[in-house]
Amino acid sequence: MKSYREHVSKQEKFSIRKLSVGVVSLAIAGLATVNTYGAEVKADEATAPATEATTTDTATSDAAVATSSKLTSTTVIEGNKTVTTTYVESPELEKAKAAAATEGVTVTEEAEKVQPSIVAAEADNKAQTAEINTVVENYKRAKAEYEAKSQEITLIEKRNADAEADYQKKAAKYNQEKAAYDKALEEYNAKKAAYDAKVAEKAAADQANAEAKAKYDAEMAVYNTAKAQYDKDLQEYQAKKTQYDQDKAAYDKLVAIKAEEDTAKAKYEVELAKYNVDLEQYGKDFATYQTKLAEYQTALAQYKDAKEAYDKYINDNGFQDLKDVETVQDLTFQREGGAIHTINGISAYLTRDAQSRLNTSNVHQYDSNKLETSDIVATSPWANNETEYIQVKEGDKFVVTYDNLNQSSMRENTDMHPIKRVIYRYEILSLPSNDGKGIAAVSSDPTVTLTVGASTDQNKPVKVAVDIEFYDGNGNKFDLTQHNAIVALNSLNHWTGASYVDSGDKPRALTVEAKDKDGNTVRGTWDPYADGSSMSIENNAVLVKNGTADFGTADVTISAENPIKIVAQKATWNGSEFTVSEDTVIDATSVNVSGAGNGHSIGTDEFALDGKDDVIGSYTIDPTSGRIIFTPKKKFENVEHQESANVGNNKYIPIPNSSVSYDSATKEVTSFKDNQYIEHGSIFNGESSTTLEGWDNPSSPYLYYGGAGLKMADGHLVFTANGANAAGQPTVYWFAINSNVGIPKNPGEAPKEPTAPEEPKAPTPPTITLEVLPAVPTEPTPPTGPTAPTAPNYTVVTVDAEEPTAPKEPKAPTPPTPTVVEVPAEPGKPEEPKAPTPPTEPNYTVVTVDSEEPKAPTEPKAPTPPTPALVEVPAEPRKITAPVEPKAPTPPTPVVVEVPGEPTKPTPPTEPKAPTPPTMVTVNVPNKPVSPKELVAPKVKWHKNYLVERVTRPVPTPPTTPQKPKTPGTPTGPNVTPTSSVIAKQETERNNSGQLPETGDSNQKLASVTGVGLLTMALTGLWSARKRKH
Repeated sequence: MKSYREHVSKQEKFSIRKLSVGVVSLAIAGLATVNTYGAEVKADEATAPATEATTTDTATSDAAVATSSKLTSTTVIEGNKTVTTTYVESPELEKAKAAAATEGVTVTEEAEKVQPSIVAAEADNKAQTAEINTVVENYKRAKAEYEAKSQEITLIEKRNADAEADYQKKAAKYNQEKAAYDKALEEYNAKKAAYDAKVAEKAAADQANAEAKAKYDAEMAVYNTAKAQYDKDLQEYQAKKTQYDQDKAAYDKLVAIKAEEDTAKAKYEVELAKYNVDLEQYGKDFATYQTKLAEYQTALAQYKDAKEAYDKYINDNGFQDLKDVETVQDLTFQREGGAIHTINGISAYLTRDAQSRLNTSNVHQYDSNKLETSDIVATSPWANNETEYIQVKEGDKFVVTYDNLNQSSMRENTDMHPIKRVIYRYEILSLPSNDGKGIAAVSSDPTVTLTVGASTDQNKPVKVAVDIEFYDGNGNKFDLTQHNAIVALNSLNHWTGASYVDSGDKPRALTVEAKDKDGNTVRGTWDPYADGSSMSIENNAVLVKNGTADFGTADVTISAENPIKIVAQKATWNGSEFTVSEDTVIDATSVNVSGAGNGHSIGTDEFALDGKDDVIGSYTIDPTSGRIIFTPKKKFENVEHQESANVGNNKYIPIPNSSVSYDSATKEVTSFKDNQYIEHGSIFNGESSTTLEGWDNPSSPYLYYGGAGLKMADGHLVFTANGANAAGQPTVYWFAINSNVGIPKNPGEAPKEPTAPEEPKAPTPPTITLEVLPAVPTEPTPPTGPTAPTAPNYTVVTVDAEEPTAPKEPKAPTPPTPTVVEVPAEPGKPEEPKAPTPPTEPNYTVVTVDSEEPKAPTEPKAPTPPTPALVEVPAEPRKITAPVEPKAPTPPTPVVVEVPGEPTKPTPPTEPKAPTPPTMVTVNVPNKPVSPKELVAPKVKWHKNYLVERVTRPVPTPPTTPQKPKTPGTPTGPNVTPTSSVIAKQETERNNSGQLPETGDSNQKLASVTGVGLLTMALTGLWSARKRKH
């Protein structure tokens, strides 16, 4: 007899297949048939042919319907526009609507919606399908729960009826067993014969049992010995395990400490690396700061001088003539880039190749002694708008005439008259070369004028006289006595010795000392010119080098707690070379470096050789950052060079704070002190460096420092340069005649003092207590318990002492209960092992010989009929609200009918009486349960989706009207009244069809009718049975 659950499984399997399995439960099968029909109708609808306009139908089979849509297009021509309306129909949606109608769900069509694309329409159809399917599934589950409750009533009533029938069957069986007992009494004699055989069997069994017992005892003794050893090993293991647990806990603690220290160490190393980078940057920034601080101090002094000069110019009436330059100046003569010129009185010109060969520097190109005969030509190779290089000699007189002037002018009363020509009349009065010859550069621009130089062979100056004449466009000469024609006397240089560095020499690498991370003293070195460069000076500024010491493989961190110190090294001559004879760690932060004369020694000494300075530079360290700076020593020659101008009858105009002054007795204008180098007391350097602006530049705000003004009277001037520009170099003098007077200018805001960089702080190193972890403790291996021997199975034959007189109903003897000894199982790692399992006591085979003749059987009592279970009628289920899915009800527990046990064999000797017929127990049949109220079907809404496309194009030929397909017949099923015209057409098609294609629709209709009929018959039979019981 199948269980309830087997029955349900069969029912569920049947419900999803076509009617190919017999009906097991009429009620369930009938409903399953209806559901199957609903599912098949949806498939049929998806394959219905289109009936309107042009149709693009992509529907295929049930397997592909999830990705298909049917497109029905209607084209209307409106003038030159074609309007195409495409309805996107979803087979899944139609299928869902049909399924909803089949299940009794009211399907209502809403207004159609226009979608932007087929994809959007399909997405909307898919959403509608999902919503309808959810409502249908929820409603189906609610109906299934309702039907299950109804079936539960039927099943329980059936079980009660079955229990009643079973009782009657067992009563009849009892009567049969009573007759069998009478027959068994006759078998007593046969059992008596068997008694004798059992006596012999017992003897044999006792002997076999004794042998088995002896073997078992021997094996048990061996087991007990092994068990004792196991207990000892187990105790030792437990002690080792305890120690291991302690060691492991201690080790794990060390691992945690090591992890924390490793993390702290890693963090420190990251911070230390950042600190070292910051420290190196700090060293660079500090070196830059020191340089900028020195520059700032110099710039501040220069600013103050420029400010003072400007204030004097503005406020001091003693400089009224200078102020008049801006108010009464008649001459404008500054730049004439387009001028052309001619030279008269010169017949010796340098070739271009000669000038290019000599032009190694601004000074060396005037080294007249290097000229060769072939370098001089009689005809100028230069164009009249180029600077021309000529050979001059003492006594030469020549005239340079500039024409094509466009920027210059002279004021006549209030009118400015162009200066169209300038004539310079030169006379070479003196040259320092032995042959009295030199080189002159006649500038292409008359405001840049002339440069004259010669090799310095004698203590003679370069002296040139010049007369200046200005002409208007008509060739008329301007009378300078009638004009305020003020020109500039600029670039009157004076230096007591040119600056230089020992570029042919290099310092010894600096050695410094510090501590490594272990506290050991280590040394490192730094060579500022390891890159192959040399000491140099550019624009009067030496090039400084900076870096850090290399300590090799030593781990050194420079800080305030571990500063670097300089190792002073003294070198001595050993007869063949200089070697370091002694080195000393000193606290000084700056040391001098000697040249080759003292073996490149390093120390605080002022190194000299034969009374001459032998210091080539100095090292400076920042002890806490480790930064090292090497500064080449700027040196000065003792060759003095001084430039002057004799103004003659022209009026000298002083400039406040200028280094230039006027000697009224000699009429010489010059700087009587060095105005070229700050180191020699000048406020400004003559040349500009990358950080300091020099004064000897026409665009310099400090141009005033090396010049004066001159009001022209007759235009006659004499320019003189005494002394070579540098030792072994030519004497060169460049003078420019123009109106760019160096009037002091407002210097603006004072320079800002640089901000000192902030020194980074070194990170605190972590305390490391555990560099290396100890070995991991080894866990002990637990002992293996012995295996207990298997106890033998004894054969027990019991023979009664006396021969039985009469048979009795045999009673099963109680077998001996063996003493259970637990044998522990092998302990698992790391749990404590269990005790072994003790040997099992042998199971004795007991053969019982009855001592008495069995008695006549007692008449059995009739079994009590079962009481039918009262079935509680389920309450009306609540109305299911879509879309919440109802929970499936718990299957009812089948009522188990207890079958009466086998009757006890009665004991004779009394002749048995006929059994009293059993008293029928009245079974109270419960009233027929009231069927639950019908469920109220939910309602769903849907709508069509379509697209509208308007295309302007030539009107096509109207298509042929398609033939209207035949209308299929209407299937039997739930009544659904759709509101959509499309659905109505599809329903009509199904009604006119004799049979839906390939769906087995006719068979399903027959199965549905049959299921409903069988369900009605079953309910009618159940009602009749209940009435009979009442």
